[in-house]
Amino acid sequence: MRSTLYWITTLLSVLLLSCGGDDVKMPWEDDLGKGEQEQQKPEPEPDNPEPDNPTPDQPADNIIGQPLAAWSEGELDIHTISTGRGECLFFILPDGTTMVVDAGEFSREPADYKNVLQRPNAQTRPTKVYGDYIKHFLPRGRSAIDYMHISHFHMDHMGNLEKEYTKDESGTYTLAGVTALYHHIPFIEVIDRAYGNYDGLKVNSMSEAALANYRKFVEYQVAKKALQASQFKVGAVNQFAMKYNAAAYPNFRIENVCANCSLWQNGQSVDIYAQKGAAKAENAASCGFVIRYGDFDFHTAGDIGDYYDYEYAVASVVGQVEATKAHHHLSPHSNCKKAMNVLKPKVLVATSFYVRDIQPDKSKFDYITAGGCDIYCTSVGESLLEQYPLEYIKCNATSGHIVIRVAKGGESFMVYTLDDSNSNYTVKRVDGPYNNY
Repeated sequence: MRSTLYWITTLLSVLLLSCGGDDVKMPWEDDLGKGEQEQQKPEPEPDNPEPDNPTPDQPADNIIGQPLAAWSEGELDIHTISTGRGECLFFILPDGTTMVVDAGEFSREPADYKNVLQRPNAQTRPTKVYGDYIKHFLPRGRSAIDYMHISHFHMDHMGNLEKEYTKDESGTYTLAGVTALYHHIPFIEVIDRAYGNYDGLKVNSMSEAALANYRKFVEYQVAKKALQASQFKVGAVNQFAMKYNAAAYPNFRIENVCANCSLWQNGQSVDIYAQKGAAKAENAASCGFVIRYGDFDFHTAGDIGDYYDYEYAVASVVGQVEATKAHHHLSPHSNCKKAMNVLKPKVLVATSFYVRDIQPDKSKFDYITAGGCDIYCTSVGESLLEQYPLEYIKCNATSGHIVIRVAKGGESFMVYTLDDSNSNYTVKRVDGPYNNY
């Protein structure tokens, strides 16, 4: 009887399987080889998928090792480009207007201390790195920079005249820093602190030879009508106006705060150094501005410092910000506690070029981070990292290009650290989203 029941049950199972067709799957079918069973194949991936930026719901690990995605309409990008041989910031405004602040370049090494490792290598000039980087991230369809702004006349911000640097085709000026960048990617307008009155706005400690070369470049290109030039206007809110779709972003503006040791205070330009009877120097004469996009604010002011309470006075005009570039490479006389207590940034980006523990000044790390601020450095000497590991571990980054990407409308922002050892611009680290005040 049991044997009969067994065979009847088996026969019923076979009949059910034959009727069920493909809808019935037995457990062992998972182990069948490709030749024995046709398996469903996944959809092929595109050859060059567009990398995605993380969102609050998407882990940042997904883009580590991937190239940073392109800027999108409505975003504000702030790129600090790392070469170890000069300062250069590249901005893409929400409508695609572009701006570069500074293009420092030098090759010689000071007698008193060593240069940091040049990035990506010692054979590639900084201005080529800047040019290639900007072309890579430039909004689609653009071939020129809208605004080139020089914060002040020092060689690490405008270019040094090295003996190996050649002249332009006309033989008028040396291709160094700003003037060399123009021949990699042209800019439509240059804005500096003294155009039209270079002699009248001379101060102490200027890079005289670099400035003379830059003046030849500006005069030559303006005369050819290949370039526009203007003097930075303290108090202006439209000098760096968006060019392509400003009406779509009424909550965006750039406010010119300071230049030539003067700042915009109570509706007028106030010469702080003249009030104090102080001699003016080039670092203090730096131009400074604040970008405001919705609730997001970013501040940069070249190499100003806390002499005569100037830095604090500038910070008082700027107010609380989400992010800032470190003044004067985070040196001992910059980013003082008094000013930082007003700015209260969540992110500070510092550029440096020498193996010195005072640029960036590691003694400032504790009070800056204690205020809830994350520090990002483009380049710190390897010997310093080995000598002071417990200090530099307080920084979110000690090498790389640093990118602040603000979401459309200015509601939040991310910070990306990119590999600066090649031109792939791959993401090494992701932080955020940071919420605004």
